[in-house]
Amino acid sequence: MLRCQCGRNFGSRANSNAICPRCNKKTSLSTIKSFSSSSELRDAVSKANVPDEIISELSSRLASYEKSERSKEGFTSDDIQKILALAKLPDDSITISSINESMITLKIKKMSVERFIELLETSSMVLRNPNGSWSVLQ
Repeated sequence: MLRCQCGRNFGSRANSNAICPRCNKKTSLSTIKSFSSSSELRDAVSKANVPDEIISELSSRLASYEKSERSKEGFTSDDIQKILALAKLPDDSITISSINESMITLKIKKMSVERFIELLETSSMVLRNPNGSWSVLQ
């Protein structure tokens, strides 16, 4: 994570010619911290750029939102992988009916098939095909 003199924090790959996204300057950049994953960097940059006056309120709201989303969905990544493994067709695509059969076989009734597909799409795990099927990306 880099910090510019203008006060902006941002991420950049090591040994790259970083430019501040706010003021477009290459000079006056200091390295604050290095991260091993892009998600850790993203979270640190987001928190670093939030004004001190609202950081605690924002953090508590995000934590409660994430907790409620996890409990609503009720799916673990293991559940999702099992459903997808059973639902995949020979061409590595899935359909509503293949997902439905997979959920019935696994006796999973936590949400509707349509909602499950929506969850997969918003998580970028599948890509909708024009023929009414989805390609599994992960």
